[in-house]
Amino acid sequence: MRWALDGHGIVMRAEWDIERYLASCRLVQVLPQYRTPSADIYAVYAQRHQLSSRIRVFVDCLSEAFGRLGAGTGAS
Repeated sequence: MRWALDGHGIVMRAEWDIERYLASCRLVQVLPQYRTPSADIYAVYAQRHQLSSRIRVFVDCLSEAFGRLGAGTGAS
Protein backbone atom coordinates (compact mmCIF):
# COMPACT_ATOMS: atom_id res chain seq x y z
CA MET A 1 0.00 0.00 0.00
CA ARG A 2 2.76 2.43 0.98
CA TRP A 3 4.47 1.77 -2.33
CA ALA A 4 1.38 2.86 -4.30
CA LEU A 5 0.69 5.82 -2.02
CA ASP A 6 4.27 6.97 -2.62
CA GLY A 7 3.61 6.90 -6.39
CA HIS A 8 5.69 3.86 -7.34
CA GLY A 9 3.01 1.77 -9.04
CA ILE A 10 -0.38 0.14 -8.78
CA VAL A 11 -1.90 -2.24 -6.24
CA MET A 12 -4.90 -4.52 -6.16
CA ARG A 13 -6.71 -4.15 -2.85
CA ALA A 14 -10.23 -4.57 -1.53
CA GLU A 15 -12.37 -1.46 -1.99
CA TRP A 16 -13.16 -1.30 1.73
CA ASP A 17 -9.42 -1.18 2.42
CA ILE A 18 -8.67 1.74 0.10
CA GLU A 19 -11.94 3.70 0.01
CA ARG A 20 -10.47 6.55 2.08
CA TYR A 21 -7.56 6.89 -0.36
CA LEU A 22 -9.89 6.88 -3.36
CA ALA A 23 -12.15 9.48 -1.69
CA SER A 24 -9.18 11.75 -0.95
CA CYS A 25 -7.72 11.16 -4.46
CA ARG A 26 -4.46 9.83 -3.00
CA LEU A 27 -5.17 6.76 -5.14
CA VAL A 28 -7.09 6.57 -8.40
CA GLN A 29 -8.76 3.59 -10.01
CA VAL A 30 -6.94 2.66 -13.22
CA LEU A 31 -8.99 -0.30 -14.50
CA PRO A 32 -12.63 0.42 -13.59
CA GLN A 33 -13.94 -2.36 -15.86
CA TYR A 34 -11.72 -5.02 -14.23
CA ARG A 35 -13.40 -7.15 -11.56
CA THR A 36 -11.18 -8.69 -8.93
CA PRO A 37 -11.87 -12.22 -7.77
CA SER A 38 -14.18 -12.43 -4.80
CA ALA A 39 -12.67 -13.36 -1.46
CA ASP A 40 -14.30 -15.01 1.49
CA ILE A 41 -14.03 -13.42 4.92
CA TYR A 42 -14.34 -15.55 8.02
CA ALA A 43 -14.89 -14.61 11.66
CA VAL A 44 -12.77 -17.01 13.71
CA TYR A 45 -13.21 -17.29 17.43
CA ALA A 46 -12.71 -19.84 20.19
CA GLN A 47 -15.41 -22.52 20.36
CA ARG A 48 -16.16 -21.64 23.98
CA HIS A 49 -17.39 -18.22 22.75
CA GLN A 50 -19.70 -19.72 20.12
CA LEU A 51 -22.88 -18.91 22.06
CA SER A 52 -21.65 -15.56 23.39
CA SER A 53 -24.10 -12.76 22.60
CA ARG A 54 -21.16 -10.34 22.25
CA ILE A 55 -19.59 -12.50 19.56
CA ARG A 56 -22.92 -12.95 17.76
CA VAL A 57 -23.55 -9.17 17.76
CA PHE A 58 -20.01 -8.52 16.52
CA VAL A 59 -20.29 -11.06 13.68
CA ASP A 60 -23.72 -9.67 12.73
CA CYS A 61 -22.27 -6.15 12.68
CA LEU A 62 -19.40 -7.26 10.41
CA SER A 63 -21.80 -9.08 8.12
CA GLU A 64 -24.02 -6.01 7.83
CA ALA A 65 -21.07 -3.67 7.22
CA PHE A 66 -19.58 -5.85 4.48
CA GLY A 67 -23.04 -6.38 3.00
CA ARG A 68 -23.43 -2.61 2.61
CA LEU A 69 -20.14 -2.57 0.73
CA GLY A 70 -21.48 -5.21 -1.63
CA ALA A 71 -19.08 -7.82 -0.29
CA GLY A 72 -21.90 -10.36 0.22
CA THR A 73 -20.89 -12.30 3.31
CA GLY A 74 -22.02 -15.68 4.45
CA ALA A 75 -21.00 -15.11 8.05
CA SER A 76 -22.33 -17.45 10.66
